[in-house]
Amino acid sequence: MKVSVVLAGLVWPALAFGQQLYTNADLAKFDVPGAYTYEDLKRLPPLAIQKAPAATLPPYIPAAPAEISPYQKSYDDMRSTRDSFACELDLERQRVVFSESAFAGDTRSFAPRLGYRIRVASLVLELEKRIALLDCDMDDLVFRARRDSVTIDQR
Repeated sequence: MKVSVVLAGLVWPALAFGQQLYTNADLAKFDVPGAYTYEDLKRLPPLAIQKAPAATLPPYIPAAPAEISPYQKSYDDMRSTRDSFACELDLERQRVVFSESAFAGDTRSFAPRLGYRIRVASLVLELEKRIALLDCDMDDLVFRARRDSVTIDQR
């Protein structure tokens, strides 16, 4: 009962005042200096309308894809491989952090448990090594491309 009384008390102002509509007759009650009235708008000259387009554009033709240089293709392939190794490394580090938390003690789950860091240490080191090697290879490829006056998009 209390809830319905409180709810009615909160909703009553919206029901009472939310249905008020203002008409043009109500505008006489408001005095806003410099405001336009309907009569002022009717006295304005009509707007100029352009009948024909100023310029016609040629039909849209999609651009043909530019040929990708072998340097860019090699760089993109190395970048994709490096990103996948970095993602796997990040996943393993998150699993190590979880294995050392208080939530890793459930014997019924497949989540890593305490001691997981030792089991994946060699994998983490190998991933870090491969990422470093790919970084060196990518830098070398960018240097060779610059030497041959080819720009590589490194995004």
